[in-house]
Amino acid sequence: MLLGLPKFDYVATKTVEEACSFLAAHPGEAQVLAGGTDLLVKMKHKKMLPSYLVNIKDIPHLNDICYDEGTGARIGALTTIQAIRRSPLIMKKFPVLSQAAGVLGTAHVRNLATLGGNLCNASPASECAAPLLILEARARIVGLKGERTVPLEAFFLKPGKSVLEQDELLTEIEIPNLPLRMEGVHLKYGTRRVDVAIVGMSLVLGLDGDTCRDIRIALSSVGPTPFRARKAEQVLRGQKLGGVVEDLLTRTAQAAAEESVPINDLRGTADYRKELVRSLVRQGLECALTKARS
Repeated sequence: MLLGLPKFDYVATKTVEEACSFLAAHPGEAQVLAGGTDLLVKMKHKKMLPSYLVNIKDIPHLNDICYDEGTGARIGALTTIQAIRRSPLIMKKFPVLSQAAGVLGTAHVRNLATLGGNLCNASPASECAAPLLILEARARIVGLKGERTVPLEAFFLKPGKSVLEQDELLTEIEIPNLPLRMEGVHLKYGTRRVDVAIVGMSLVLGLDGDTCRDIRIALSSVGPTPFRARKAEQVLRGQKLGGVVEDLLTRTAQAAAEESVPINDLRGTADYRKELVRSLVRQGLECALTKARS
């Protein structure tokens, strides 16, 4: 059955300031429209009924991807997931983010969905959150009181809630350069490849000879927000990885599962999700370790 959209007023904005001013003047009534892949579905199912949709798609430079050798990359909030997936720069410098973008929905969805929308939706299953967490990305936020930069790890507060205030917009994501010789992987398990992840996992690993110099692991769909599995990282960081390391990798994967706090829902039980965390983290570690040693 086709569902129609409820009535709303459409507001076109040309600048960040204009959009922020309108949002501030209509608290609880206005929602930002970018790709619309989440918002319009929620409106059709009457889960969200804004009186105004504030279109920000015509604001210039919010879909830019820029790179500086000294500081890293900046990705505008309106950049589509497909543009991230296809960007030669992202594929070369931050391949784990490109991998995650490639498994978000269908090609049609990726051509509409934006990076900002994927993050501002604050879903525990956000596809782009896990790779950006291990890349230690920062969110640039602009509002009527000025602008601020927030580590992405502090951006998510609870399901559906970020640190954005009523009058603020996420304008871009800043990604610092990774240290040399860091290898990463993004893995997702879902009922189908295009479905929302039952568990998502991103990690990067760096070696100094046979020693794990650094390890970063992030998980999605197994907590109220996407998060870094820091206790699991501590199991591996600084350890010698020469020869047989099966027990060490198993203990790291187990620690990640123990950090997870999944729920039971229609897509899987909490215990099932914890087992998937063990499997995906172990698989990801083996893959990154192979790359780092090659």
